[in-house]
Amino acid sequence: MEYEFRRDLTGRIEARFSMNHEAMGNWLLAEPAARAERLEPLFKAITELQSGGRWAFSLPGLEFNLRLTRTDAIVRSAVLPEYDLDEESMDDDMDFYDQELHAECGLDDFKTMLNAWQGFNQQA
Repeated sequence: MEYEFRRDLTGRIEARFSMNHEAMGNWLLAEPAARAERLEPLFKAITELQSGGRWAFSLPGLEFNLRLTRTDAIVRSAVLPEYDLDEESMDDDMDFYDQELHAECGLDDFKTMLNAWQGFNQQA
């Protein structure tokens, strides 16, 4: 997963992620829980998951929901239905739309990204 955090000319924060991970950036920008000053509970949950003290962690949001397991981080739009469509039944044009609303990565990668996000926001 590749990403870049930056500010545009007006000072607004941008979070750009590689294809298939755009929803991670959308989650960072949309959910108050993803603000750098509110990350400690997420880091605590990740530590508990990695040490075996917990099986899963869920953080519902207004626009995006976050689900962490011992191995994965899943960001999913709060408005997407909970069923999965098989790829053959999906229109190719909808695949690009879905990439902005659903993303998954490994828990270690997610933690690394959160550390980078926190560091970026502390520089501002």
